[in-house]
This record gives sequence, structure tokens and C-alpha cells, in this order.
Amino acid sequence: MDINQTADMKDVNNQEAIAAEPQDGIQEQPSGGKKRKKKLPKAVKIMIPAAVAAGLILLIGNRIFNTKEKLEIDTLSTVSVGHAERGDISIETSLIGTVMPGDVYYVIPKASGEITEIFVKTGDSVKEGDPICTIDNSKAIDAARISLDGAKFQLKNAEDGFAMAKTNLDRMSVLVGSGDVSQQTYETTKNGYDQAAAGLEAARLQLDGAQLQYDTQVEFATVTAPVSGTVESTSMSINGMVSPASQVCVISSSGENKLSFNVTDRLLEAFAPGTEVTVSKQGSEYQSRVTSVSTLPSASTGLYPVEAAFEGANAIPNGSSVKVSFISEKSENALLLDTDDIHYDGGKTYVYTLTYNEDSEAGDEKSTIDENNRPGTVHKVEVKTGLSNSEKTEILEGIDEGSLVIMSWTSQLYEGALVQVLPEG
Repeated sequence: MDINQTADMKDVNNQEAIAAEPQDGIQEQPSGGKKRKKKLPKAVKIMIPAAVAAGLILLIGNRIFNTKEKLEIDTLSTVSVGHAERGDISIETSLIGTVMPGDVYYVIPKASGEITEIFVKTGDSVKEGDPICTIDNSKAIDAARISLDGAKFQLKNAEDGFAMAKTNLDRMSVLVGSGDVSQQTYETTKNGYDQAAAGLEAARLQLDGAQLQYDTQVEFATVTAPVSGTVESTSMSINGMVSPASQVCVISSSGENKLSFNVTDRLLEAFAPGTEVTVSKQGSEYQSRVTSVSTLPSASTGLYPVEAAFEGANAIPNGSSVKVSFISEKSENALLLDTDDIHYDGGKTYVYTLTYNEDSEAGDEKSTIDENNRPGTVHKVEVKTGLSNSEKTEILEGIDEGSLVIMSWTSQLYEGALVQVLPEG
């Protein structure tokens, strides 16, 4: 056998040996009839988990890097900016007031006695001079009548005495002229005449006083309305006793009603005669003007009473509570900013301002800025504020009209933050 044939036979034997080996995952039938799986090589078992772990690491790393890239792209927040502007600001304050009659009269009898007649009741309309009630003050009237009769008697005596004194004086005047009586006798007669004249005058005055007292007592027997208006309340009863220390009724005049309210000393400076206030009741508003301001506080409340008159007050029942609104504070030509743009932190007041960056300052993030927007840097600026309402706040210190103020909110507002800015206007 030559060498070539020997080699061919080795190749055939090798191929038969390879064909006889079971393939990976192919079970062979050993003697005894039982199947068994051929184990993989140890190196293969180690390589498979390593390959899987490497794949997972690659996948996770790729996601992390992609997320980071996305976060970097979304970093810049978008804000809008504007300027503080000059204008007027005012603070409106509201209080509770009470509608009252224009003038209130407490009717008090001028004599003591028993009520014998009552002519009015609550709600009645009366005219000035109308009778309210009658009082039995007959004893006072009788006493006044006696005084009047005595005064008349005294006057009659004084008149008689004066007539006699005048007759004597006339006679003495003739006699002293003829020398029949002395000058001293004439002077004595003249003095008697003067005394009689004085007595007559005194008697006349006494009669006038007695007559007035009598007329007054008769007048006091009937209580009358001091003004035209409406009887608001009464406290009278037949046979009830009254005196100058008690009232029988309350009458409100028929003029315009008025508004009454109280203010603290802090608000007192906001009021003066002519100050305008707004009265609100059940959806209706009325314009009113202050008529009087008390400079002394009420002893019971410590507040200062204010009164105002307004048209249409008669349409509101007396005693009704109304809302009174007025301007308590105001500032003209003030630097104003939207109240929503004011921020608070640690008991201090801030606004966020912005300065524009050049493109070079935006770094790699300039690619994140939308078209027409500009990059900028945020600054947290402490300000001092004045008057403030729901819409505007007065800025006293910290910024001026040229400051670019951020007028939109984002969680990315902090000192030094980079943002993109919408076009102004």
C-alpha cells in the first residue's frame, strides 16, 4: 500500500469518527436503552452569561446616554419678560354702615302729668304742629291762672297809684310856679310820681310773666310734632305718667335719609366733608358724599362717627345695614408691577429679572433655543414694595423702569439659571 492510499484511508476514518459523534443537543442511545444529554464544555458555559451581561450593560448604557442627551436638550425653560410701568394705585376699603333718617327728633313733653289722649301711632305721617298727645296738667294751669289774676290785681293798683301821683305832680307844678309851695315840696311830689311810674312798669312786667306762664302751661297740655315726618316709635299709653325727663315718641324728618358709620383713627385721615363713598345694598350701588366727620371718638366704641348723604337713600329702610366702600390709600405716578410677578421667600420680597446672553455665552445649549427666542440669565432681586392690591403692586426700591422683569413662572427660576426668552411685546 502506498502512502497516498494510507492518507485517504485516515481521512475516511476521521470522517466516520466525526459522523459517529453526536451533534450538540442530539441525544445518543447508549447501551442499556437510556437516553442522556451530552454536557456542554465549561468554557462555553462561562461565555454565554458574560455575553448576555455585556449586552445588558450596552443596552442600559445606551439608554442612560440617550436620556442624558434628552435632558440636556430640554434644560432651558421658556419665559416672557416685561417692564414695570408708571401709574396710579389705590386701596379700597369696605365697612358696614347703617341707613338713618336725615334728622331724628325725640319728642319730650315739657310738662308732667297723665296722658289723657293719644293721636298717633308708629308709622304715621305727621306735619309740624300736629297733636301727638294731651297731658292732664290742670294743677299747673290752675296755679298759673292764680298768678295771672294776682298780677292783674297788682297792675290795677299800680295804675291807680300812678294816676294819683301824676295828678299831684301836675298840681304841684302849678303851685311851685306861683310860689305857693316850696321847691322842696315839689321835689317830694316828683319823687312820689317817679316811684308810682316804676311800680306801674313793674306791675306790667309781672302781668306779662304771669300771662306767659299761664299760656305755656296751657300749651304744654298738648304735645305737638316738632317737624313733619314719620313716627318711628312711641312709648305712650293712656293714663300713663310722663315728665320732661321721658320721651313719648321718635319722629324722623321727611328729608333725605343719611348714612352713618364708624372708622378707626388710622382711617380718619381718609375722610373730610365732600369725600365720596359708595353704598351697596342688594346689588344696587349709590354714590354718597360725607357730610360730617367727628373729631372725637365715641365713648362706647372708641371709633369716630362719620355721616354721609346720598340720593336714593329713601329706597332703603331706616336701620338697614349697607356696605360702604371708599379709597383709603392711593399713590399717583408710582412704579407698578403685576402683583403675580412678586415672590416671597424667607420673609423677604423678590422679583426675578433677566439679562440677555450673547450666543457665545449660551455654550452648547444654544441649539436648544427655539427659533426667535434668545438666551438669558435669571437674577433674583430683592425689592421694597408699597401699596398693593389684587392687580398691581407699587415698587419703591430694587428695580426701575428699565429692568427686564420675568413675568411668567417656571420651576427653573433661580439665581443664575439659563432660560430662553420669548420675544418682547
